[in-house]
Amino acid sequence: MSGPLFVLSVALFATMLGNGIVIPFIPIYAQEFGASGVAVGILFGAHSASRTFLLPLIGRASDRHGRKAFLLWGLFGYALSSVAYLLAGSLLTLIIVMALQGVATAMVQPVSMAYVGDLTPKGKEGAYAGYVNTAFLGGVAGGPILGGVIKDLFNMQASFILLGLLSLLSLLLLLFFLPEVQKQHVAEKKEIASWHTVLSSRPILGVALFRVVYALSSTLIWVFVPLLSASLLPLTTSQVGALISLNVLISTVLQSPCGRLSDRMNKAVLIGIGSLISGVSLAGFPLASTFWHLLVLNALVGAGFGLAYPAHMALAMEHTPGSSMGTVMSTLLTVHSFGMTIAPPVFGIVVDYYNLSSMFYSAGLLCVVCTVACYYLTHDADVLLQAGRVVEKEPAVVD
Repeated sequence: MSGPLFVLSVALFATMLGNGIVIPFIPIYAQEFGASGVAVGILFGAHSASRTFLLPLIGRASDRHGRKAFLLWGLFGYALSSVAYLLAGSLLTLIIVMALQGVATAMVQPVSMAYVGDLTPKGKEGAYAGYVNTAFLGGVAGGPILGGVIKDLFNMQASFILLGLLSLLSLLLLLFFLPEVQKQHVAEKKEIASWHTVLSSRPILGVALFRVVYALSSTLIWVFVPLLSASLLPLTTSQVGALISLNVLISTVLQSPCGRLSDRMNKAVLIGIGSLISGVSLAGFPLASTFWHLLVLNALVGAGFGLAYPAHMALAMEHTPGSSMGTVMSTLLTVHSFGMTIAPPVFGIVVDYYNLSSMFYSAGLLCVVCTVACYYLTHDADVLLQAGRVVEKEPAVVD
């Protein structure tokens, strides 16, 4: 692992850890201001809306003006939001703070992924994606666990303070130790591709469909598995928490080895196999009769995405047209964010009109359909690359 990639991975882990310490417990904190269920939905809607709207704009701007400034401003936004949480005195203020944190997320996530793409040597896309995904998902998995402990031992104010400290630590780390990708290299070697060129690329469309599968699955795990557990099985809160955490932890552990594997195998095959395992496993959730059945199925979902996730990142890096890494990465995250926004109400309608089991069956089927379409669009991508019909990406030079 290169020095800049290590620095970025450490900062990304700390940032996602701080984010995970706070976000899952905001609904509980909002109740102190008399928030209703609708108000909690507006809170998270503000976070999602600001992020979704800005993602494509910021990603493309980072292609033109460099990555580092956006990363630093995003981390400053996280630190500022931690102070704003501490000073919040009303529900309206909380909504504004959540929107601010969404803006910070829109700056940090796609730009960090694009920076990794800029640094990645040809033929090492999977390995580099695996390294940074391990840091990212490790923070996501560890944040809620640590946040729960801090809230039980202290209070939410302590969680907000820790978010600020971790964000400032990451900001200083990147400020002093992360070099900027040389914009001269970008200008001399490649042009920024148009939106039409990016969105008409079959491999990019294919991996975007994978993000749809990932968004649908995340919605099922985080939103509807607790409901399924309560309606079909008398599970404890600890068991439900274990189900959700296990999914992310298994996927995290598999990122690095599966990233290296994707550099040696056809990436479309790995994406297809992993997505099918996850989709079919999700469809089987309503058939579980014990906690251990659900645990195994959820482990399979995590393993499937552990296999597919670094391969889809590597495929996107390989087939990014011109100097448009920020544009491509922000596009994938926009698709994911949009899916996470519309999936809960749509699935909720299915539950209301039919039942919870039907929702899992239909969602699993939709995941399988998207996986087949993804494979159709990406299965010949490696062959095209080797034949020279796709422009190959050169590793970036750093100061």
